Amino acid sequence: MTNLKTKSNNKNTSDMRTKVKGMDRKLKLIAVLMSVALLSVMITVDTTFALTAQNSSSWFWTSDTNVAATVTGDVDNDGAVEVVTGGYHNDGTRWNAQLIVWNPLTMVAKRATSWYWTSDTQVSSVAIGDADGDGQSEIITGGSFFDGTRWNAQLIVWNGSTLVAERVTSWFWTNNTYVNSIIVANIPGSSSPSIVTGGAYHDGIRYRSQLIVWNASTLIAWKVQTWHWTSNTEITSVAVANITAGATPSIVTGGTFFDGTRTNSQLITWNSETMAVQAITTWYWFSNTKIASVAVGNYSSGTSLDIVTTGLYNDGLRNNPQLIVWNGTNLSVNSIAGWPVNLDTQTTSVALGDFGLPSKRIVVGGSYWDLTRSVAFVNIWI
Repeated sequence: MTNLKTKSNNKNTSDMRTKVKGMDRKLKLIAVLMSVALLSVMITVDTTFALTAQNSSSWFWTSDTNVAATVTGDVDNDGAVEVVTGGYHNDGTRWNAQLIVWNPLTMVAKRATSWYWTSDTQVSSVAIGDADGDGQSEIITGGSFFDGTRWNAQLIVWNGSTLVAERVTSWFWTNNTYVNSIIVANIPGSSSPSIVTGGAYHDGIRYRSQLIVWNASTLIAWKVQTWHWTSNTEITSVAVANITAGATPSIVTGGTFFDGTRTNSQLITWNSETMAVQAITTWYWFSNTKIASVAVGNYSSGTSLDIVTTGLYNDGLRNNPQLIVWNGTNLSVNSIAGWPVNLDTQTTSVALGDFGLPSKRIVVGGSYWDLTRSVAFVNIWI
């Protein structure tokens, strides 16, 4: 897909980086104060809202099996919501991508498929939406496969009722190319739904972030942005929402860049119609700091939507989880939580929900190391 290689004009990058120096200093100061005060957390764990496991399922196919993404929705138009998981399993020779539709009441698999192209193949992100405007929901998977020379990004639209692939595209730019996150949204300028993918490609020197808007009906790319700051730069999570309550929704990208010394978190909001940057901020606490996931919603009950990021920072001894709520309009910090523990801990996913309660809650998932294995956890925050 050589037509994708047109790169955007990033002439405003240095200006944007200058503008956020104040935010960097503010966040570093906050980090130090949190460390000295043993983390006087501005977000508190909701101890009155208990999590109770209702239904669960565990499985492996042949060998190591991993879930990389989960999503919920009515994928077969039966009026009931299903759970969809995407990931990969090892068949003893290679990684195979794996896609499963579950009955949420019983956690019995309704449909499943797996595949590989040439060699290792993985699903990293899953979305549900009417991808072709026919009134039927499709499942969209984003991931990558190894062709024997390099990793190729892979985007597939599936019939939600049959798990038959309806449309497929794959691509690489120069070298390794990955899709890390996808979402289905209505983007101005197209009469059909769009698929937004975020990831990275290697240009022979470094990894560059890659943001692409696809026509969901044809899987033709019609908007592209790429960039790098100093060194390796990538998108790890994307979201789309009308943050400013204007006529045009915004695309939100969360990711990282390496400044030559450490990995920094990078949060950017984009005008989805022009692909111009609306706001941007970067930060690190102590050492490597990474965004793993972003979510958008009216958490603070304000006049604009909030952006919630979660991930990790390294304090020189261990990885610690990090949770930040941002004003969606100007990317100022509303509240912060970081909770250092004795062992490596990280959050990998975040979502917002009201659960029938007066205010929204933040749900974060992640894992910590107990000296023997990684242990998964889920927390709900007020």
